[in-house]
Amino acid sequence: MMRGALAGASLLLLLTASGCDTLFKQGDGTDPASAHPGAGAGRSAGTEEGRREVAGYLSFADVLDSTDQQGWHTIFEHTLDAYDQDPIREKRMRLALVMSRSDRNSGESRVTQTMLTDARKLFDETTHDTASAPGLVRKFAQLQVNEIDRRLALYEELRSLRSQLAKAYQANQTAQRDRTEAEVRMRQIDAALAEANAKLEAVLRIERNIGPTGKETFP
Repeated sequence: MMRGALAGASLLLLLTASGCDTLFKQGDGTDPASAHPGAGAGRSAGTEEGRREVAGYLSFADVLDSTDQQGWHTIFEHTLDAYDQDPIREKRMRLALVMSRSDRNSGESRVTQTMLTDARKLFDETTHDTASAPGLVRKFAQLQVNEIDRRLALYEELRSLRSQLAKAYQANQTAQRDRTEAEVRMRQIDAALAEANAKLEAVLRIERNIGPTGKETFP
């Protein structure tokens, strides 16, 4: 489900590696490296660091995508323990990547939705870490945030549709019950009318056999 986000990150790495330095130029077209001697070396080092870090996350994501549910649980326990012991950015990102895969086998669980939300928060921390996180790492984290937002929105829509379906089913059940009760009542009324008509016919027969003097007449 995360392939789209990972593909976007891979494309970003490819463009950067092939010399797409416009990402690092100022709005007026001036390259900061040429305006400030020595700045280019530092920025290049930062870019290379970002590429290596994101490449590590992509490799880790490939491992996650190729493991089964039991393997995912084992990796989650290890990454959570590592993050609890030393919550540096790399461990935070790895934990977020693990939790972002929590819906691969069971997207309906409330726990799964909570894990996706928590993963989003961890990625979002990196997107705002302008002081230490390389630009490519922040971009990669933002891609993960966007992907999780899309999936959470889809799950919310799915819950809404299921709620509407349940209400429609309940309304249909109620209508069917009301229709059945109405049909039963109609049969009862028809039987009562038939009985009343029979009694009325019997009374009419008796009246026809009674003469003008109030005495029964014989043919």
